[in-house]
Order: sequence, then C-alpha cells, then structure tokens
Amino acid sequence: MNKRFLASAVIFLFALTSVPVPPVFADGGKAKNAVYDAWVTVPNGGGGYQFHVDTSPIIFYLGTVNNKYHALLIRVKNSSPGALNLSRDQDSIELRFASGQKVRGILNLPAVDRATWDGLETEIRTAVAYPELVDHGEEEGIYFYVPIGDVTAPRKKHEMPVSILYTIKSLPTPVDLRPAVAAAKA
Repeated sequence: MNKRFLASAVIFLFALTSVPVPPVFADGGKAKNAVYDAWVTVPNGGGGYQFHVDTSPIIFYLGTVNNKYHALLIRVKNSSPGALNLSRDQDSIELRFASGQKVRGILNLPAVDRATWDGLETEIRTAVAYPELVDHGEEEGIYFYVPIGDVTAPRKKHEMPVSILYTIKSLPTPVDLRPAVAAAKA
C-alpha cells in the first residue's frame, strides 16, 4: 500500500510539473524590475560605451536620500580605446515619463544640496561621487538623484520613466536609455 501511494504521489508531482503555468502567475507582478539600456558607438570606430540601469520601481520610490531624493544607478562600461570624460557641472540627466512629464535629475548633489551631502558618511560620499571619467576597459557607477516632490504623480502609480536622457558633454549626442524591451526593438 505504501509503495502504491508513493508511486501515485511521484506520478502526480511529475504531472504537476509538466502542466504549463499561465503567464499571469509568472510575470513577477510588483517585483518586476525596470531595466534600461543604451549603446553608444565611438565615432572613430573601435568599440563604444554601454549604459545600463536595473532597478525595481518599489525600491526606487521606497528608498530615499535624506527624505528628499530618490536615487538611481547607471552602470557605464567603456569598451572604447580611450577614456570617456565626464563633467559633474556640464553633464545632465532627465527622466521622461509616458504622461509627457520631464524631471531633471541631479548628478552633482554637493553643488545642489550641501547639507544633505555633508550628512552622508565619508565612505558613502566617496562611493557615490560623480566620477571624472570612465577609463578604457573599466566600468563605473553613475549615481543620480531625483527630487521626491518632482515625481509625486508617477510615484503614486509606481510608474517608471519611458526614457532616461543622459547628456555627457564629451559625447556628440545625448544617451537615450530606454527600457530593455524597447531598446532591443529599436
């Protein structure tokens, strides 16, 4: 009797694992990440720059810096022969939402809000400071800050931008980071 029950249980479990699960149960729901990508080819040929953001809308809107800013991280990988020069005072970033709303992000937090910057631990300030360059073969994290009050409407719906426009003075055109699905279709 035990062997028959065990055999039936194994067959039943095997049958359950063979049944396709409807996508409604497997889409990640609220935990689905927002992934943005862009690739910029170096004008003289020979590689380029990869830009990547991978975040969760819940983490983005839940986490704050001093209850004033939401923070995002752009990973920049340099596959070109030379350095990618950055300028904390001349580079800019803008989030664009489906509603048409545009929100300017902050790359140089100490210039905008010295009190918040000084309130961070020294090690944190060092880790999140805007770098001067992304050297050949290296990857850097670019942290930027979005004023909480500027994203009140998107925050209520957990809406993420349809585009992140990152203007780097040393590049001829802005980098347009798009959701990974849209970037793959473009």
